[in-house]
Amino acid sequence: MTYFIAYDITEPKRLHKVAKIIQNYGLRVQYSFFECEMEEQILDKLKVDLLAVINKKEDSLRIYPLCEDCLHKTSVMGKGTVYVPSGFQIL
Repeated sequence: MTYFIAYDITEPKRLHKVAKIIQNYGLRVQYSFFECEMEEQILDKLKVDLLAVINKKEDSLRIYPLCEDCLHKTSVMGKGTVYVPSGFQIL
């Protein structure tokens, strides 16, 4: 499933850590916004990794699931494209 992940982190050190973690799971489409394609078990690990870094009283982190049908209806105006995985490649 595809997930959109957005965040607002108040402290620069945590901000950098959160971005670095999410970059391992998806593509950055804007400064604090990522598109990630992953299975639910991977998402659960990502959540654990992020909860270890963020301050729940100061920071905001949102994960939006996007169904296949909705993904194909996504519009991009201006620069960039929607990431639609065509399959998995084992290296």
